[in-house]
Amino acid sequence: MDIWNTIESNDIFDLSRSEVEVIGNYNLKQKNVINIDEAQFQLYTPYEGGTINLNVGFEEFIDTHENEGHSSLEELRTWIREKAFDLENENISFVSKRGILINIGYSLYKPNDDWSFKVCRKDNVLYLSDDRKNEVPTREYLRRASYWCTNFERIITGKADEDDILSYLVAKLIIGDFQCIVAGKTACNDEDGNFMEIKTANSRYYSERINRGWLQAYLCGNQKLLYGLRDQKGYVKADEIKVEDVAEVPNKYQWQGNWSASSMLGFIESVLKYLQDNVPEGATCSLRQNNGRYLLHLECENQVFLR
Repeated sequence: MDIWNTIESNDIFDLSRSEVEVIGNYNLKQKNVINIDEAQFQLYTPYEGGTINLNVGFEEFIDTHENEGHSSLEELRTWIREKAFDLENENISFVSKRGILINIGYSLYKPNDDWSFKVCRKDNVLYLSDDRKNEVPTREYLRRASYWCTNFERIITGKADEDDILSYLVAKLIIGDFQCIVAGKTACNDEDGNFMEIKTANSRYYSERINRGWLQAYLCGNQKLLYGLRDQKGYVKADEIKVEDVAEVPNKYQWQGNWSASSMLGFIESVLKYLQDNVPEGATCSLRQNNGRYLLHLECENQVFLR
């Protein structure tokens, strides 16, 4: 059924009704969860070189496009099982990788993006999982932009090309009335122990695009957001590398870029409330956005993605 008129953004969502606490971590190596709560993290040191050409190595780049929206929920469920984390005792309503929540919140500004996910209710906890196959960008500019971000992170962290270990944070996320367990990737931490998100953006549109970066960093507990401001050809000048405090980004940029942290978190809360109210125990549903319309399909497939 069409629920576009049912789910609306809460533009007056009070940011004090949302908080994030990092409660664990793990590494991912070739899709295997390792080092639970003993994850290895790259150490960030300020970049002191010259202009960075992010195109170096692009010809050898193979884009599998395995972003967080398409990563397996089973990784997070492994952490929950290994830690014997009591979801009921902790009053957890939702378990999700952060990519799904990013897609929901950011859809206010990208209503024509196509995304979908499945939701299953088991023991009164709703599990959100992406149900689409990976899609590799076909346009060369989009492939380059994907590579620029990957390459910039590698340069800034000093990560070796052959190092295929990814680092994830596990956070308890409160959004309004809901407590969620969310996992998301972190790039590194600084000498003070702050976890950092690393991204690139066209320098001309920084204040407009930082909303997605902020949401991505915030949802899983990254405290710092580092951006390499590039030109159209993929070059970043040394003085165009910015490190932002995640907590300060909304007040600093949202009015410049015509975006609202309250709207994004308020809309996520509205979608979670709809799912909480409408997905019955044992049922699997799918929610998808296509051309700006939200469609909720109830399916009678018991625990399709929960094994």
